[in-house]
Amino acid sequence: MPANLGSELPPTTAKVVEREVRSLLALSPAYQKLPPETQREMAAGMIRIGEYLAEPEGFRTNRLPGAITTMPASYEHFLEEVNFPVFVAGLIRGVFDAIVNASIKQMEAYGELVKKASEALDKFRKCNLSDEHARDWLAEKYPESFDREASGKLRLRPDADRSQLIARLRLLPVEGSLRTLDPTEIEKKLVPAARRRMAASRQQLLATMVLMG
Repeated sequence: MPANLGSELPPTTAKVVEREVRSLLALSPAYQKLPPETQREMAAGMIRIGEYLAEPEGFRTNRLPGAITTMPASYEHFLEEVNFPVFVAGLIRGVFDAIVNASIKQMEAYGELVKKASEALDKFRKCNLSDEHARDWLAEKYPESFDREASGKLRLRPDADRSQLIARLRLLPVEGSLRTLDPTEIEKKLVPAARRRMAASRQQLLATMVLMG
């Protein structure tokens, strides 16, 4: 279990993940036999994957891929309920624990998988999905709430339940809060949030491949 990190400042995701990954790798005899450069690449890849699994879309979570729920609207309250370092320790061990007893050949093969997956994660993290893709996604996801204008932009349907929709949209990684869902708020807050969710979904698939690998 991780050491007590203190309560003054919450540890960053990167530091918690790095500590847990390196602690786990230190238990693997096969890892210790890899060339130093291979060790560095493998550790770095595992850390990148671990960071994403622990903090998809920039928000901490206590769920594994496939059931990720982000809570930006209640972030501070959420952190009070979750012992994040302990959660990350369990997450890292759950994902990577099998490598501790791997043979040298298995470790080398796993290292290649981690390298490819972590490179792909970085690529998807920078993926430039367009606003148009995001509008399409929102219109398909919430057809009872949004219409498309002649310009292609989204607008709230007159019969949409605004308060219920805002509550549902809080599960998206929206920066700030949604209040009116007027055209400006949709374009400035909701569309970018949909882009982040789409990119995160692609990352999630790759991270899950490593989880299953």
